[in-house]
Amino acid sequence: MRKTLKRYRDRSPEERGAVTRAGLLIVTLQAMLRVLPFQKVMDGVYRVARPPASAGFGHGEHSQFDRDLAVWAVEAAGRKLLSRNPCLPKALAVLILFRRAGEPAELRLGVAREADGPVEAHAWIESSGQVVIGGDVPLETYTRLPDLDQKFPGPRKDDP
Repeated sequence: MRKTLKRYRDRSPEERGAVTRAGLLIVTLQAMLRVLPFQKVMDGVYRVARPPASAGFGHGEHSQFDRDLAVWAVEAAGRKLLSRNPCLPKALAVLILFRRAGEPAELRLGVAREADGPVEAHAWIESSGQVVIGGDVPLETYTRLPDLDQKFPGPRKDDP
């Protein structure tokens, strides 16, 4: 624990802030996933993921959004806070961070099963056609489920 705190203190203020935000998101999402039906969690995620009216899509402070920093912060916080099934809370945290900044992000879910083995699920985020988190497993082994974005549409540039 001491080593973790030292590494945290040695980071820049921007990195510490990003890890703190990511950690709070992950803890909140993990708790929600444990106690709420999935549809309620997703309703909340997509409501929170809307960019604030002041974001202006590419104008002002939000145009400085650092995609790599956001993903790194979620991965770093997830390593310390999640012990089991970390892909969904991490993917949802990245989805929220990206969309709040006006960045494109789509949640992808897939399932896989080896012969006579248990069904395994995986979640990842794609942005502009690239996997930004969750690509640490061979995604081609998963059968992708229908996109949730039609049921839970994300922000559009013309949204108030």
